[in-house]
Amino acid sequence: MIKHEGYKVRFQEGLREILDTTLEYIRHEKSAAILVPIMLAEKPKLVMILRSKNLSRSAGHVAFPGGIREMDETPLDTALRESEEEIGVKADKIEVLGFLSPKEVIEHRIKIHPVVGVVEETELKPDDYEVSKILVDDLKKVLLSRRITDWGPNFECDGELIWGASSRILDDFYLRIIRRFDSIEKFFSSIHL
Repeated sequence: MIKHEGYKVRFQEGLREILDTTLEYIRHEKSAAILVPIMLAEKPKLVMILRSKNLSRSAGHVAFPGGIREMDETPLDTALRESEEEIGVKADKIEVLGFLSPKEVIEHRIKIHPVVGVVEETELKPDDYEVSKILVDDLKKVLLSRRITDWGPNFECDGELIWGASSRILDDFYLRIIRRFDSIEKFFSSIHL
């Protein structure tokens, strides 16, 4: 158990090294925020959602929990609120480590502001209306699934293809690890996994 706890500390320290420490909403007509949730299990796991097919935007797409800004929310406020609504994880259970660069959902002209946080292994409860399935997969495996295609980078999570804005967000995360640690393998070996 002590070995397990030690990796969690090293893992979080490694992520803090690559993430931005601040993130403000960029002035934009439609601003949104998402949480890149990483579950601290025996090995770090990435949590994503498969959006319901009945939604007006990005129906059936793999995405991170998140949504459109409400009133005077910060990106952190939005990401935590939406995560609780969509995957059932309360804000006080999420430790925010930092932020990634904003990306745009081109077809809807929405600027997404990514927040990265960790949560201890817990039961996830999908929102019945917005989420058709919660996807959970080994983070290292997801990052190593990276492929560059004609339409940009894509990844795979729990058997589902990640593309579009979600893949560009994940690619930012991937490239930050590569720049700092030289490879995904070296990053995970630095935390002894």
